[in-house]
Amino acid sequence: MNRYVTASALAIVAMAGQAWADVTPQQVWDDFDAYMGNFGYEVTATEMMEGSDLVVSDLTMVITIPEEDGTVHVAMPDITFADAGDGSVNISYPDVGEIAISFVERDETVGEAIVQMMQSNVALNVSGAPGDLTYTYSGDNIALELIKFMAEGEEITRDMLSMTMNIGPLSGTSHILTVGGMRSIDQDMSMGTLALDMIFDDPESDEGGMFNMQLTGLSSIGKTVLPEELDYEDPTSMFKNGGSVDAVLKHTGGATQFTFDEGDGPTAGQFTSTGGEFAVAVSEEALTYAISGTGQTVALSGPELPLPVNAELGEFGFALEMPLAPSETPQDASLSVVIGNFAMADMLWNIFDPAEVLSRAPATVAFNLDAQVTPFISLLDTKAMEDLGRTGGMPGELNSLTLSDFVIDMVGAAVLGSGSFTFDNSDLETFDGLPRPNGQLDLQVSGANGVIDNLIAMGLLPEQDAMGFRMMMSMFTVPGGEPDTMTSTIEINEEGHILANGQRIQ
Repeated sequence: MNRYVTASALAIVAMAGQAWADVTPQQVWDDFDAYMGNFGYEVTATEMMEGSDLVVSDLTMVITIPEEDGTVHVAMPDITFADAGDGSVNISYPDVGEIAISFVERDETVGEAIVQMMQSNVALNVSGAPGDLTYTYSGDNIALELIKFMAEGEEITRDMLSMTMNIGPLSGTSHILTVGGMRSIDQDMSMGTLALDMIFDDPESDEGGMFNMQLTGLSSIGKTVLPEELDYEDPTSMFKNGGSVDAVLKHTGGATQFTFDEGDGPTAGQFTSTGGEFAVAVSEEALTYAISGTGQTVALSGPELPLPVNAELGEFGFALEMPLAPSETPQDASLSVVIGNFAMADMLWNIFDPAEVLSRAPATVAFNLDAQVTPFISLLDTKAMEDLGRTGGMPGELNSLTLSDFVIDMVGAAVLGSGSFTFDNSDLETFDGLPRPNGQLDLQVSGANGVIDNLIAMGLLPEQDAMGFRMMMSMFTVPGGEPDTMTSTIEINEEGHILANGQRIQ
């Protein structure tokens, strides 16, 4: 069922970003009808002309889910397509309307949700020519509230489950260009503040809780290219047929709170941040994914925790870039991770270091990996990937790897490093089935002996074990120019020999 849900999500997202417009209101509606049909939806509605305006009522979209022998029905409020008198079209919804969603299996409704939609001063205007349209929208606020929910024949009343979402103020533009069977959507949106609130309570038990999330300064920019004909049963077909997504979502601050009580006391948590960003770019050729955040805090408490957990994280980042299409030549790939300025509350430190022997300065772990890889198959080819899973084959080979900006800095010690290796994939014997590397890794270490001394003083490290650690470090490092510093150069040569500071160790 997942691929149908994914296809449906793509349709709804694209619908939100679509310029529902053409020269006349009727052409606007016809374009929307055909567009949703490309996603596998069966659209029915009642059309009525009121002067030069078109009012569409009783709008229902139905998509079939063959694997579940069922359908999903979405009923929308009335939509008015109004001739603006200047060659453009205004699209409007009622100030208050309902969206009804029902899930039907074997001709029986197994679930139903009714969401009330309320909007304030929302305006959508579309201008341009067929195949080359621009729409501009603005609004104070859009609110959604769950007013009815049924599952397995039982109604979950509003005192048992309450959900609301608010977003605004809204502004933005989109440009839609349709050429050669492809539809491109360039979008720039400002969404103000997004707030989500949920309260749940089980009257038959002591379980209940709440969830609240808020993001401020929410904005997005991106471009989506869609084939006009889509196989909604296979979402990857969008990319196989020339489609692509390149989008960035940002916020300037966020806060999340939750409580949950299972009868033995409440578990509570709070997360905040001063900003964040999510970016994704997908095409048939490559995937790029990145997420980052700044000024993050976390606070947790509950009966299963021995004491409250409080921590701060100055910076977090994760980025991945990888090729998806098969290639006869090496392609770029990369991975970056940053966990910067992580600090725990003194209450947590005092569990194992009440005398404050170890440095409590914020900790940082970070690295960048840049690689060259040669894919053998398309990673979007699900059948080929399944075949590899059965046979144990490899989807590609690693040709080179470069490490930069490697940092581990915590409890008074730091390790910095960089290095670069190439890989001989014709030699899988020297390193027991792995391609033979050739290159060097350079490391600088500071404060390691001081940390060992502190662990001994705390009683966490016996003298004998400490001696073993110091001997091991002396085998792989040489003293640096400052007290309690050392360096190390690890090499793997063309013969497959491993050397530490010029001395062969394997």
